[in-house]
Amino acid sequence: MAAENITEKIVEKVELAAEVGTKVANIVGNAFETTIADVDHSSGAEEDTWLNYILSFGIHFAMIIIVILLKWQYDRNRYRYPKGPRDWRNIKDAISFHRKKRENLLALATDYPDSCTVMTHVGRLVLLNDPKLINEIFIGRADLVSNKVDGYLENQLRYKEGKHIRTGIVFRHQDHNARIIHKALVSHMDNDLVGKRLDSIVQDQIKQTHLTEKFDVRRTTFYFGVRLLARLTCSSTAASIEDKTFELFEQNLYKISKAIHADTFAKSAKVMLTQLTGLSETLDINENVLDYIKTWIRFRRDESSAIVGLSEEQAISSSTKNRDFLSSILDVLDDSSPRLDEDDIAACVLDIIMHGSEMLKGALSWLLLYVAKYPEAADQCRREARSKGYSSFNLSSAESLTVTRAFVKEVLRVSPVVPIVIHSTLEDFKWRNFHIQKRTQFGANIVALHHSIAWIDAMNFDINRWLDDKASSIPTDAYSPFGFGPRACIAEKHLFNLLTGILAVLLYHNDFDKTGPLPEATEGTFGLVNLPPKYALKATPLSGK
Repeated sequence: MAAENITEKIVEKVELAAEVGTKVANIVGNAFETTIADVDHSSGAEEDTWLNYILSFGIHFAMIIIVILLKWQYDRNRYRYPKGPRDWRNIKDAISFHRKKRENLLALATDYPDSCTVMTHVGRLVLLNDPKLINEIFIGRADLVSNKVDGYLENQLRYKEGKHIRTGIVFRHQDHNARIIHKALVSHMDNDLVGKRLDSIVQDQIKQTHLTEKFDVRRTTFYFGVRLLARLTCSSTAASIEDKTFELFEQNLYKISKAIHADTFAKSAKVMLTQLTGLSETLDINENVLDYIKTWIRFRRDESSAIVGLSEEQAISSSTKNRDFLSSILDVLDDSSPRLDEDDIAACVLDIIMHGSEMLKGALSWLLLYVAKYPEAADQCRREARSKGYSSFNLSSAESLTVTRAFVKEVLRVSPVVPIVIHSTLEDFKWRNFHIQKRTQFGANIVALHHSIAWIDAMNFDINRWLDDKASSIPTDAYSPFGFGPRACIAEKHLFNLLTGILAVLLYHNDFDKTGPLPEATEGTFGLVNLPPKYALKATPLSGK
């Protein structure tokens, strides 16, 4: 009994000691916390605030990355594309596609005879290498795959409320304005130029092109193209071509052209930056060019207002004199919807001049390069022009220059001005076993088409394949130097005669020699068109005999 009492007392003592210890610990702890708080209370709160900010930012950033990855995986599972070096794992292939375009276009056609998907610096590209597939997409599905890709004229990057992207004649295919403008330009070309004023306009520009003993081919042909297209677009510019203002206009266009065809890694980075931000190195220049073109539009409208006070005979005479591409566009303004304003018209005019001059520069640069590289074939063309007395340009007579025409066709086969035609999809659609996403780019591999097995000895330059009986064996579905379907050039059916006639006149009056090493056909830069590297030639005038 006594033992139990002793035990109970000991337990009570221990419990009492525990309680005292707990109280002491609490008092000490409270005192310590009070001391810490008194010493650095504000600092701790500030540190907690910054920590919360950083943690919150990190969580939000991680959520964004997760959403992007989930969307990427969703699209990857939802859409199906042709196989090819399309993943960023194959970044070497993507870079080499951009840097060695001609070489890779041929290599990709060999590795993927039908089609393949390539990730380029401007996004995913479905490359079509088979003629049947090209016709399926660019002609059979032109209603869905027709948004012409053209990231170089910077009005593509500017939007207007209540309207489509303002892209000049590069509207969406199904857009009402695109159809009426294209129809008006083709109608003017066929009815008002061909067989009438075109011959004298082209001949005047050839005469004004001064070929010195040593001239920069790319620069000379570009200025020839700009002046010709400016004259065809707005006939009122003819009197002002020697003005300093027009000279500045030409120089600005040439700056844009040089920026387009710069083939460097820095240029590739700028292109990707443009895709992301909409900013561009040529945007300021482009605005100056558009402002100058607007003066043409205002001048033409003032002329139209002045016609109201003239007699009927005088009005018809004045209207006929001023018929050009600009007047054709102004004629359809009342039919446009949404109505085209001054900015839209200026963008149309800029597209006509820039695209036309680039095409002429590319074609004539390659033609003169092959004239210097293959002098025997060039002499055949010169003898033909002289035997037929083709000393001045005539579009219809150029049809009879069979050798010169064969030379032009073979140059455009080996070195096509448009090496790859690129359109993008307007909406998601299914094609064969694939599910294609909206804004996916489709490319028609023209280089591969012109070097396919359908051609005999395709890698060699041979104008004889287009002459006499051999011409009947030309594979028609494997040759398309100017595009496909409804988005082809408005002057497509006249381009062979145009280039043939210009080359024949140049050869009739000049002998061309190289002034140094000439670039190879495998070289070149891809911008709006395919251009040979910069080179110069020597032009020696020939006698009229």
